[in-house]
Amino acid sequence: MSQLMSRNHIQTWLYLNPINLTLLTIIGIKDKSLTDFQWLDDQASKRTTDSVTKFFVCTMQPYNLVDRKECINMVKVLNPCYSLPGRKHFTATAVPKLYNEVRDKIRQELSLINKDTISVTTDCWTSIANTLYITITVHFITSEWALKSACLACAHFDDDHNGKNIAEVLRSILNDWGIDVQNIMSITTDNGHNILKSIEELNLENAHISCFAHNINIGVNHSLDIPVLKRAIARLKKLQNTFAMSWKMKRDLHKAQELLQMEVKTLPSACPTRWWSTLKLVK
Repeated sequence: MSQLMSRNHIQTWLYLNPINLTLLTIIGIKDKSLTDFQWLDDQASKRTTDSVTKFFVCTMQPYNLVDRKECINMVKVLNPCYSLPGRKHFTATAVPKLYNEVRDKIRQELSLINKDTISVTTDCWTSIANTLYITITVHFITSEWALKSACLACAHFDDDHNGKNIAEVLRSILNDWGIDVQNIMSITTDNGHNILKSIEELNLENAHISCFAHNINIGVNHSLDIPVLKRAIARLKKLQNTFAMSWKMKRDLHKAQELLQMEVKTLPSACPTRWWSTLKLVK
């Protein structure tokens, strides 16, 4: 309370007599500006915290960043009067609040459109930490003819990825959002056997659209199975792996490129589910 009173007194003192800024310089507070003594009101502090929360969420920053002295010092430089909340506030209050607000906004938008005009895309995938997930995204056109998409779920999926389990998860998530599976206009997936089986379980065969990018990838990979191409690409992959696993080889490659006045590049890896990565390796 005494700190708040002292700041308020200083602010009032400065406003009543601007010449007092000169006195501050005399007594050694010459590096302080008027804003350093202006206490943030509740609304200004809330807006700042909301902005920090959106930064953490949208850039997927770890919560412990707010406890790092570098982050705290940066915020102090940007606004000396703002006190950055601790990690617990963001994990227990700020982020859950933002999640609920976004969820309510999506629900509101979905309530304003015809439920039989919703399209869905979904996929199962594994993270680099070997954790299984399933993601569902809806696509729709608003009354103003604006095309919008919303991710309804990116959920941990530790059950077997068979057709029945996938169908149950899809139905559960869509029902949670008030979307009847039978009202879906279209559903786009890859050509995996398990996901196609789940489409049958949901009786959505007539609404199913095979992913065009996945179809192209399958076609390109089939063409690369030609023996002469397969051998050539296998050698390129072995060469790339050699440079990737040896820092000495990578160093010598860069030196040779500089000696020949070539652009210094690292050989990219080729992923079988991304045909263009093989093209980049060949180039």
